[in-house]
Amino acid sequence: MAFEHIPSLIKMLMLMLAVMNVVQGKVKQEHNENMSDNCPTQENAKFPKSVMVDIHVGHIESNNGIPSSIRNRSLSPWDYSINEDPNRFPRMIAEANCRHHFCVYPNGQGLNYSLSSVRIQQEILVLKRKQNGCKQSYWLEKQLVTVGCTCAIPTKTVYAMHGVRKRRGLIYRGK
Repeated sequence: MAFEHIPSLIKMLMLMLAVMNVVQGKVKQEHNENMSDNCPTQENAKFPKSVMVDIHVGHIESNNGIPSSIRNRSLSPWDYSINEDPNRFPRMIAEANCRHHFCVYPNGQGLNYSLSSVRIQQEILVLKRKQNGCKQSYWLEKQLVTVGCTCAIPTKTVYAMHGVRKRRGLIYRGK
């Protein structure tokens, strides 16, 4: 036979190629077990206009993982309030509220009127819901959330808003 004339090294290579093809075929076949022959490939598939999403999440800590000492030790301390909306997911969002318009002195003795306490905000995506008769519609919406406060040099509008004037290099409250 013609196969006997082929050197043994080439026979071994051909056998290895045949085994590799069989193994690769099985891997691909197992991978595609859940797919029907009628399914489009991912390259050709368009994203659907609607999808089912499981929005169940575990218990979220009320302080969002931030130690409470940070919000209390900050020169611009803040407290949290809960923003609740039954037609939004997440239903409850903890939002920071700056305690003062101005920053606290590092020694904690009074307010430093030369620095403003400003909000740190982050834009997040929330899932909104609207009831139309028996049908509910859902959509994603951006929401701006205050996550903390920091100190900054005040702007002129801050001075005007809070009745703070500067005279002879001194800053004081009053008229």
